[in-house]
Amino acid sequence: MTLTPRVEENISDRESLVFARRTDKSMSGRVRLWIVFLLVLVAVLLLFWLGRRPTATGDMIQIGAIDPLTGPFASYGEPVRDGMLLAVEQVNAKGGVAGKRVELQIEDDGGDPKAAVNAFTKLATVNRVPAVIGPLSSAASMATAPLANRYQVVQLSTLAGTIDLSKAGPYVFRIYPSSEVASRYIAKVAIDRFRAKRVAIFYPNDPFGVASKGFVSDVMQQAGVDIVAIETFNDGDRDFRTQLTKILHSNPDVLLCSAYYQEGAQILVQAKQLGLTIPVLGEDGWFGPIAGIAGDAIKNLYFANVVFGPEYKDNNTMQQFIADYQQRYHKPANSYAAAGFAGVSVIKHAIETGGYDSTKIRDALRHTDMLTAFGRVKYGPDNGDNLGAVYGLFQLNDKNEAVPVK
Repeated sequence: MTLTPRVEENISDRESLVFARRTDKSMSGRVRLWIVFLLVLVAVLLLFWLGRRPTATGDMIQIGAIDPLTGPFASYGEPVRDGMLLAVEQVNAKGGVAGKRVELQIEDDGGDPKAAVNAFTKLATVNRVPAVIGPLSSAASMATAPLANRYQVVQLSTLAGTIDLSKAGPYVFRIYPSSEVASRYIAKVAIDRFRAKRVAIFYPNDPFGVASKGFVSDVMQQAGVDIVAIETFNDGDRDFRTQLTKILHSNPDVLLCSAYYQEGAQILVQAKQLGLTIPVLGEDGWFGPIAGIAGDAIKNLYFANVVFGPEYKDNNTMQQFIADYQQRYHKPANSYAAAGFAGVSVIKHAIETGGYDSTKIRDALRHTDMLTAFGRVKYGPDNGDNLGAVYGLFQLNDKNEAVPVK
């Protein structure tokens, strides 16, 4: 008998066994690698998801804010900021939101849309806030609206009135109503209160002015009132004599003029110099520090604004805010400060009823109907316009305070 074949067989068997073990180890290693890969992938996706969804860290809730504290809109932005800060102080003094302290992350956009975009991007992706109170202006609010929908972060604009914001997306809301409300209101005032039969329209060549001109023209045409002159100007203009001279020669009963106070002050002065002393009617953009420039020509100015002030005793929340603001800042509150205060109140209410999550805040806002320092804030299912605000007619006194016209 020879042993050679059996030895060869045994050697072959051992080689097969070693190969099998190596194969098993190799396959086992690959399986382990795949498992590790899948776990890492899940972890990355989870981190990405958490990065998109804001979470309350420890005892802190962060809310973003974009407000012009420098530049041409600073006089609007400062009272809005002061109102927001007062609201946060009072919320935290009462225990915060759901037991967590509120921190307001304020970014200054200077009223510039590009700066507002940068500020919103930072708040949404770095600070990871679920909601941003602001921007203030129409142009800045329209610039950031696409980001609000892309990042799914609630945008609650404070003073923006452009009609286009009504269609800006599901995450976009505002405190001040659409400018359509104020424009149609002041046009009806011209007809009902001033008995105007002939009107002139003077408006800035920007989205706000063009929209306002359209709304007041519509009201006049429906009422059968003659529009005897339509003139325009550009933002930043300081000489309006050519347009005002044409308006003077058209012999109108009232001048419907949409303007911000910077241009508005010069319009009042130059109109008086030309002998144009008819009532000048506009929206809340006129509300600003113009008394020292316009002098007694300010008596010709009437403007529409949300009803706000110590005269409105039926709103206890408003009256308490007016007293608290005076005590805190040693100056009277105005409707812009109330808009900032209301912005914090509305977001606080949405977090308490919905949760600290942008989608839940958005859904809670759709069902919001509450009385605030600003007045009633109410949203519907179709867009983020405030449907609860009520307008009144005001004049400015020599301290630049809005005084209701009785």
